[in-house]
Amino acid sequence: MAKEFSRIIVPVDGSKVSKKAAKKAFFIGKATGIEVEIVHVIEIPYVPSILEDANQIPYQNVYELLKQQAENILEDVSKQAAKDDVSISKKILEGHPAEEIIKEAKTNDLIIIGNKGMTALERIFLGSVTENVIHHAKCPVMIVK
Repeated sequence: MAKEFSRIIVPVDGSKVSKKAAKKAFFIGKATGIEVEIVHVIEIPYVPSILEDANQIPYQNVYELLKQQAENILEDVSKQAAKDDVSISKKILEGHPAEEIIKEAKTNDLIIIGNKGMTALERIFLGSVTENVIHHAKCPVMIVK
């Protein structure tokens, strides 16, 4: 397996299942020596300009809160990696989660992703982000329940 993949990418969103996916990635990364990269995607909410102009929603504050949340999630997962004695890299991406995960992955990577995340509108069996990733990624995808 170590020659088959150059990197393991683990999208995390703070959900229990994304933490389980990270734990699985740490196990595989440690056993094979494959680099593990944990990523969090900030999905920037659409703010109508009329609300932004009226200062009813301080857009910059929303962005800063989302960025701080992303950093906290990555730090939490990093602590688990340290306990498991696994070296990782961290990355914060911005945009639509599935699209950004797919863009980040190269054909010789392995994506390890939880079957459902923290999204409000989940499908019955798979989260919509996970479903998009498995259908559109050009590399292998492992789904963790």
